[in-house]
Amino acid sequence: MLSDYPIYFDDVKLFTPESWEESYAVVESTNQTEAGTDQVIVTRYDKLSVSASFPCSSRWAAIFATFRDKDSIQVKLYDLKSQGYKTRTMRMRNFKTGPEKNSEKTRGTNGLYTVSFELEEF
Repeated sequence: MLSDYPIYFDDVKLFTPESWEESYAVVESTNQTEAGTDQVIVTRYDKLSVSASFPCSSRWAAIFATFRDKDSIQVKLYDLKSQGYKTRTMRMRNFKTGPEKNSEKTRGTNGLYTVSFELEEF
């Protein structure tokens, strides 16, 4: 499915990830009234968090590292609920990268890497 609906970071089209797991959280606050009952205020229902992993060339590992260094990125992805693309402002956290086992430097790349990170919506 992801190959049919590519993901974009700041208008850069990404290739299909090895793994992409989305989770949605409810943002709410609970206050206790004078009568002793709880009052819940829901701010939003769909705060997105993503865990992703990409096997990639050294060039793509460097591109992902530039996104890591930004305060925020615009992530455009397919939304199942609306059946269309939705742009979310997110930040990249827990960025990890390392060379693939038995990967060799070639004329076009400095080897193959695995890049993984988490995205958190503002």
